[in-house]
Amino acid sequence: MDKKTKLMAVCTAGAVAILVGAGLARCAIAPGQTEADAPVAEQQQTLEEHAGLSGYAGTTWESEDGTATLTISDSAMVEQDGSGAQVMYYEVVSEETGESGVSAVLSYARSAQDASKQTLLVIEEGNGAVAASCDGFALSKRYLLEADGAPELALSAHSPELNELLDADDAEIASAIARKAATASPSATLATWDGEVYMDCNADVLTTSFHLDGAASTVVQLSLDQATGELSVL
Repeated sequence: MDKKTKLMAVCTAGAVAILVGAGLARCAIAPGQTEADAPVAEQQQTLEEHAGLSGYAGTTWESEDGTATLTISDSAMVEQDGSGAQVMYYEVVSEETGESGVSAVLSYARSAQDASKQTLLVIEEGNGAVAASCDGFALSKRYLLEADGAPELALSAHSPELNELLDADDAEIASAIARKAATASPSATLATWDGEVYMDCNADVLTTSFHLDGAASTVVQLSLDQATGELSVL
């Protein structure tokens, strides 16, 4: 190798070293985040995790003045305060999602006898929190998302025969029911057994029902596959 070739090789190697070093420097700097940027990143992550209104089923919210709470299920929104509860049974008419949040037109009614109305629900980030705003809300027009999620679910007093038939303790039964309650009735804290168990001899499956104490009065059916011992909700 002549002097000219050697010189070119050295220069090339130096250039590669500089580029690699610069790349490492960029990698070290890019993930860095100031304290001011952190809440924004957390909000964006929350919005991405809950893409679309259906992603917020099972979440719990609180009014800005702390006097009321909101829980969102897959078919109802329940507001509660010290005086009672207000329920919105809803269907999504149209929905738009984006980096800033969710905007959904809802058709809703307070009961089966009421004529349905339409309202706009907006879920968006701002000031370090994720907020839900809707003119259809009765107790507060704006709620902030709580990080703790739905309350723990327990079983009411019942015959020990329930545990024998399902071959499960109360904690296992409550855990299975809670998976459904998280989206169907997130405000529920108690599941009451209806006292009846049905057997499908052909499928070797037991089925029983529980009533949740949430404002939506949701009924959850629990089944046991006797062949596998698996509990599941219907």
